[in-house]
Amino acid sequence: MNQRRDATGADDGLQANPDRKNPFGRGIDRRRVLQSSAVVGTTATLSGCLSDDDERAPTMYVFNNGDRTVSVIDAETDELIESVFLGTTASFPANQYGTGAESEHDVLWLNVSGGVRGFDQRTLEEVAHVETGFGPNYPNVTPDEQHLIVAAGGTTSMEPDPPEPEDHMLFRVDADPDSDGFGDVTGELEVGYTGPCDMTLGPDSEYAFVSDVANETLTVIRVDPFEIAAQIDVGDPAGDGDVLPFMCTATFDGDLLLVENGEGGLGHEPDIEREGSESIWDISDPENPEEIERITRDDGLPAPPITSEIDPNNEAAYLFTPESESVTVIDLADQAVDQELDIGGTAIAGAWGPNREKLYVPVQTANQVAVIDHAQREVVATVEAGESPTGAVGGMVRPDTSTTQRLQGAIASLGVSVGDQELAYCPEQYCYCGYHSEEGVRSDDR
Repeated sequence: MNQRRDATGADDGLQANPDRKNPFGRGIDRRRVLQSSAVVGTTATLSGCLSDDDERAPTMYVFNNGDRTVSVIDAETDELIESVFLGTTASFPANQYGTGAESEHDVLWLNVSGGVRGFDQRTLEEVAHVETGFGPNYPNVTPDEQHLIVAAGGTTSMEPDPPEPEDHMLFRVDADPDSDGFGDVTGELEVGYTGPCDMTLGPDSEYAFVSDVANETLTVIRVDPFEIAAQIDVGDPAGDGDVLPFMCTATFDGDLLLVENGEGGLGHEPDIEREGSESIWDISDPENPEEIERITRDDGLPAPPITSEIDPNNEAAYLFTPESESVTVIDLADQAVDQELDIGGTAIAGAWGPNREKLYVPVQTANQVAVIDHAQREVVATVEAGESPTGAVGGMVRPDTSTTQRLQGAIASLGVSVGDQELAYCPEQYCYCGYHSEEGVRSDDR
């Protein structure tokens, strides 16, 4: 396991979520009490019975920020199997590659405050911990499943002109569980106070793309050797302020790149309100990206997009637009807004199921997961989850959970503090993160 330096989780002393709410402030519904009571009453006799050592089945893991549990969902029947205590959570886990039906990469890579942690899918126990020293971290596994690339330091709440700007970092980590160096940092790049705010990869594992929110650039990285190949200016804003590119997703064929832009002012309390836009870039020549379209509020974008997922056939992009309580569908052939899908609450992220046919969207304010069928482009199911579900990732392993994990999960779902509860780094009001201070990371006080 690699530990680069002590992680303070500091973000210039700024609170990650100044308007954070107690996820249990409205009380606990009767159904949740009955479900949890049933688990508490039977967990001792059920331990270990849901998993077979040789079983591989389409599975979704949904990370619940409100109670630090993980909800395990059957991705064939779209039914909740169980929610067990993990003690940590993730807003943007590495979820594009290493998660398909043919993959044997059985590690969950979670972005936590101060670094990235890897968990074995079968045991839900930690197998790797990379400390970056930064609060926000955005990981992605390369398609060949050999490396984890991490962008560390970027956030739209960064100070525009700090008196002593720090150098942000990009990391390459050994992600091969069979390697003697598994979990070790194998490459580092200091990139200055650029605000690397997301990381996505092309399908050949050769190039990674980073959105630099403070630098107003798109950076292209060669994975091996680990170096900067190009840095492209993102151009002029659609309105006032700056473009503020902060999240990005490449298509599975590597031809297009979707970039979410803030379109406004940088900082914790921006002087120019952020309107948001969505850029479509041509990356067929990876070292020479070109923006070919920018979709703004005038083009039908209902709210600022937070991030996106793209279907495996590169037909549509699904934008998570929490202010409109919807998922906004972009038709990539038309390069225009196609429709809005009502998901019944706010969501900042989602992930494809292992068969890449359904998109699973954790809805934080509804404590459920909306399931979108790509062929129909509509919500076809909702699945119960834990408190304030935020991040999701697919896999092919059903966890063999312990009595303790189940019991703790049942207790945590009732709003009772259980063990250590590590923070994830989340954007402002959209999840319950506590805050990051100069003194270090503090558990959120529910």
